[in-house]
Amino acid sequence: MPGRSFSSRCRQIVSIMAASLLLPSAVQAESPWRDPHPQRLDGFVEGREFLYNSSSFINRFSYRQLSDSPPPGEDGLSGTGGSVTGDELYLETNLQKTLYFDGDRYGIIARMQRREDFDGRFDRQLIGIVRRLGDDWRAALVADVAGDKGEVDFQYEATWQPDESQKLRLALIQVDRLYNNKSNSNNRYERTPVTLFAHYHRQLGSQLSADLAVNYSPHAQYEDRNHGLYIRGDQLRIAGSVTFPLTRQWRSELSFKYEDTDREYRGLGTEISVGQDGFSRRMRSATWQMTSESDARYQGGLHYFTLDEEGWFGQNLASSGFHRRDEILLFAGMTLGRRASSWWQPTLSIGSIDVDRVMLQRPQDNRQDDEWQARLTLPWRYVVHQQSGAVLTLNPTLNLDSLKFGGGNIQLHWPF
Repeated sequence: MPGRSFSSRCRQIVSIMAASLLLPSAVQAESPWRDPHPQRLDGFVEGREFLYNSSSFINRFSYRQLSDSPPPGEDGLSGTGGSVTGDELYLETNLQKTLYFDGDRYGIIARMQRREDFDGRFDRQLIGIVRRLGDDWRAALVADVAGDKGEVDFQYEATWQPDESQKLRLALIQVDRLYNNKSNSNNRYERTPVTLFAHYHRQLGSQLSADLAVNYSPHAQYEDRNHGLYIRGDQLRIAGSVTFPLTRQWRSELSFKYEDTDREYRGLGTEISVGQDGFSRRMRSATWQMTSESDARYQGGLHYFTLDEEGWFGQNLASSGFHRRDEILLFAGMTLGRRASSWWQPTLSIGSIDVDRVMLQRPQDNRQDDEWQARLTLPWRYVVHQQSGAVLTLNPTLNLDSLKFGGGNIQLHWPF
């Protein structure tokens, strides 16, 4: 299944950016969508190692990060972790620290990221050099260094921030740049993965702002000689959000996420391989929310999520098939018991979930669900460091549809 042409991808990116920037928006605390996100070798060769059940994404929505600070690319510690099944956790953690030398021009930057996407779980440990270029610009060269030199990723960044009201962040990632010359593997890249990233945020007022992030990985070409496969893959991820006032007491927020992934598989030489139909993924997500500015701080909204995957799922699941799901969630919450350093933020989510999955080589994992689910989250939020505004969140969850405990979630947001 060949991917789309480079020119069509460019037209698609430009049209989405133009449409999105007509609206003002707020930066959301979804770091995997607003940080550079490389197309990983294990992602497009091996695929994810776990299956989603009917409650996978309503659980992840219940565990979404509740603070926007520290934002992606800034020093601080942020993370959310919670139980999604009896033996699986959903984790998203980010740690960044920058230390400047005497003179305040050069410095060392270090990042730790533990995340998951639709291709599985992954870690990135980045360390490198940062340099200030005048008052508005900053450049950085970082690398995800591994013991196997062929697995080292290089990341080049530039950040423009003329004032507190706007920020532009650009990045170029060379994944496995030295793989063919330095790796211990017999496999080879015909074209090593490259990822282009841009994120722009503009604050237009106390309740009026806009942001858009684009992450594009054009065709990577890989020869998996151990399995007799030629693999070609590309990926486009876009995220944006909007916030604007409705009345003096209410503001509205709209955010969206968008992913297109295409992969082509074919055999090397005369060897026979599975999965030669290729693979495609189409994900669309949109969330609309209204929030009051009163002391009680009411909020409510609508979340829509659709995922359509078809083809060869990779070596981990070792099956062809399709996976389609559509979810619509209604949610409402409020702030209770507000004190100087703590408050409760209960939220009720009710949604319709429709799942259809067929795994041709794993028929025991086929499933078809059409059901309603409800979650009550009871996050208690406590300011653990007044000076920085660090907040610890303890978030127990109740499954109202089955009347049982739904797992616990812990979050920490600590700007440095």
